[in-house]
Amino acid sequence: MQNYYRVLGVSLTATAGQIEQAYLAQRTRLRRLAADPAMQARLAEVEAGYGIIGHPRRRLAYDVLLAQQPAEAALPPHHYAAEARWYHYARIARSLNVALLACCLLLGLDWALPLRQYAHETVQSRFPVSVPSALSAPEVAYRVHTAHTSFRLPSAIGHRVRTGQTITVWQTPILGIVLRISAPASPDGPAPFQPYGGTIYGVFFLLPLLLAVVAGVGAWPGHSPETYVNTAAVGGLLTILTLVVLLCF
Repeated sequence: MQNYYRVLGVSLTATAGQIEQAYLAQRTRLRRLAADPAMQARLAEVEAGYGIIGHPRRRLAYDVLLAQQPAEAALPPHHYAAEARWYHYARIARSLNVALLACCLLLGLDWALPLRQYAHETVQSRFPVSVPSALSAPEVAYRVHTAHTSFRLPSAIGHRVRTGQTITVWQTPILGIVLRISAPASPDGPAPFQPYGGTIYGVFFLLPLLLAVVAGVGAWPGHSPETYVNTAAVGGLLTILTLVVLLCF
């Protein structure tokens, strides 16, 4: 037999005013999550519980039936507060998962669209910068600026681009990530080469793909609050790794 006092989070001796207050608070909170089937089922339990113990005569008959049931271990009051916090965190976590999924879709769209080509770009500046490839031995790279683009080159191929040189640059149309560069005047010839940052669409493509899967699971309705919170935590870690790859490799 369903214990509607526990469903509403009130004691057996609660007054009618306390029952109504608890019902209104839970109804307001659960209606914000009405898109989730699990929250809809929970709201239905709350409505059914208030329909019984919120009515004096029905409550009296229900109390008689409840007293005939085997005694159950009473849950501590903080249990209900902890459960309410879980639902609150779940709503925030699901919103975060939706945002992460949207970012992954943006990355996918940026990868799928045709690259924007800038031919006859003149290198306006080229200066050394430090890249944290290892904590003990940071690698030196070169920051290059042209009229329309900006990118970094590993030191191993930094000699292929010089200030005042004319190059061709291919970058993604939305995020502007430079994927390929061609320098006809380079001693190594005009063959295209890859700067830092483009590997997110190359060897590290599984990272945003995994992030999209985790965020998709966390954004889909019908999961428990723990699932929403856990997927948001994992998605946050994967987002940090994706940003590190995007900025440093």
